Amino acid sequence: MSACDFVGTWYLVSFSARLTDGSAAREPWGPAPTGRLIYTADGHVAVVLTRPDRACFASADPTGGTADEIKEAFEGLEAYAGRYEFDEATSVVRHYTDVARLPNWQGAGVQRYVDLHDNELTLRTGPMTIRGVEVVLSLAWRRVASP
Repeated sequence: MSACDFVGTWYLVSFSARLTDGSAAREPWGPAPTGRLIYTADGHVAVVLTRPDRACFASADPTGGTADEIKEAFEGLEAYAGRYEFDEATSVVRHYTDVARLPNWQGAGVQRYVDLHDNELTLRTGPMTIRGVEVVLSLAWRRVASP
């Protein structure tokens, strides 16, 4: 597999978190999260994930959300963009973020383990701590058909 094998636009099929102790996977954003992943041939990546049950703000003003509405919207969104490099020997892709929802990720790099079969791309994190629990996240993506 090479980086050119996953160049294109992908939509999110599933998002799960498996505890590193081997416990069953969980769906942190429910059974039908939404998202898009774009890899370009010239080395750029963009990722947007949303929890599908995010509530609309009561106000039509895009800056008029209440503190609770803003918190819920923020917690139900993941987004970043930047450049990527793929290591064929290890099947690892590294995303170098120029912009990110999380300030901690901006200007940093995140590593993902890649598995590609037919038109399904799976990206897995290494072990990471979320809310005090060590998990591995797994995101399955399906290639968007060309028009």
